[in-house]
Amino acid sequence: MLRKLILATLEDTRSVLCYQKTGFALPLAMMLGLIMLAIAGTSLLVAQGDRDNAEQRKTSGASLLVSDGAISRALLELNKPNNGVLLIRDYDPTDPKTGKNYLGPDGRSKSGDESTTAVDRWTGYDPSSAPCFQQLGRTTPSVALTGTIGANETYTIRAYRYDKQNKEGTLLVEGNYKGQSSLVAVTLSIEPVLDDFPGILLFDSTPTDIWKGGVLALRGRQILGRKGNVYYVPSNSADSSLTSISQPGDTNRSSYLNAVWSSTANDGASADTVEGKFFACSLTPNIPASGTGTDSGVIKKTTTLSGVGGTVPTLFQVDKIDLENNEILTVDTTGGPVQIDITDNGSPGNNPDKAITLRNSAKIINSRTDGQPPRVGDLRIMLHGNSQTNLYDRTCIQNAFLYSFRDELRILTSGSGCSSGRNTNFEGVVWTQAVLSSKNAVGNRNVNYLTGNTGTQYDTTITAGAKSGIAVPEDVSSLSDLLEYVDWPVRYRYGSIKNWQRVN
Repeated sequence: MLRKLILATLEDTRSVLCYQKTGFALPLAMMLGLIMLAIAGTSLLVAQGDRDNAEQRKTSGASLLVSDGAISRALLELNKPNNGVLLIRDYDPTDPKTGKNYLGPDGRSKSGDESTTAVDRWTGYDPSSAPCFQQLGRTTPSVALTGTIGANETYTIRAYRYDKQNKEGTLLVEGNYKGQSSLVAVTLSIEPVLDDFPGILLFDSTPTDIWKGGVLALRGRQILGRKGNVYYVPSNSADSSLTSISQPGDTNRSSYLNAVWSSTANDGASADTVEGKFFACSLTPNIPASGTGTDSGVIKKTTTLSGVGGTVPTLFQVDKIDLENNEILTVDTTGGPVQIDITDNGSPGNNPDKAITLRNSAKIINSRTDGQPPRVGDLRIMLHGNSQTNLYDRTCIQNAFLYSFRDELRILTSGSGCSSGRNTNFEGVVWTQAVLSSKNAVGNRNVNYLTGNTGTQYDTTITAGAKSGIAVPEDVSSLSDLLEYVDWPVRYRYGSIKNWQRVN
């Protein structure tokens, strides 16, 4: 346009020169001046338009930067201990412009799965009354959905979606700078914080009846490992007044040791033998039964079971495990995890005390042949009925998760049985009604577990000076899938950032 005006002006200039020759110089000179003014005005308008476009691009870019900064602020908020619980909960209101969710279940904007129903599992969520919540020092979640960054910059958290299968979360944030807005979506890996993981969880599966579960009678035996945290039912302990937390070195530590029958004065314990924390609070896991597995009957001799399903557990049903001498049940998890379901339920003709019994130097071992260390979550021994686990002499269960919904683990051993050299008889994670050890001396306190059930082995068996016990591994991440079956107030955090993109 400007080029055409210049060409036209040049043509008019030639005409003016011709008119000057015929005596019309003044009027034509005035006309030429008006044309030049028009050209100048047009040039100014074009320049102003360029400046406006540049300013708009600048503002739009600034709003995008605000969105990027807002993502960082939102992630800092969500990574706070009290807010981490929100990372597995959805927040996806409806967009006023479309009347539908911003993200939808798949966590992708405008993918077609958005609905007109707002999803908000953040607002008003208050788990402060959940078991062990206060003991873990948590406060009510509180995340600011809007905020400012500088004088002209604001941001709003528009939506968040959690993908349970892939353990990912997608956060959508809008940044605004001088009226220009931009949306940025970031996809994050989500992982649980397992510092206070219940390595030994003692629970009362039937709290309304006369039987009192959730008991630990340690009697000076060791619980090794930083993840060797003990959760027990305070009302059924030796001191029901304790309802808090205790870690090694705390001034109240001796009181908690007394509560779990491991005091120096009454139980023959020589020192604090627990490397983890005590949590006097009631948790109740309820892991559902799996499908039917391969029937392996009664295992009474050296046997090998192998996992063959890749990431899918290979299931075995076993009536009983009864091993002695040097017999070993080897569970090879090289090809995949294994789950053993013990079917003995204390029915007539069966003795539940014999559901799992190891004597002499017998062992149950989780092993691999590919050079990789076995994972504790790859061997799961599940006892859903009245099925005890009894360890005698120098026996060992190694690299396993033991779940006993209605019965206990009895450690009646005289010394270490595991090959790790850590003075242990069980290496792994235990969730059970009780862990009951034999006495150090005749004069030590009885437990009288199950409301005065006297004369049982753990109160009559004497293993003087025995300290061999339980070691909980540092890496318990292979059991993180079980957290949905227990009311432990797990905290989550984001790990790596998998994707960061602008949303149009």
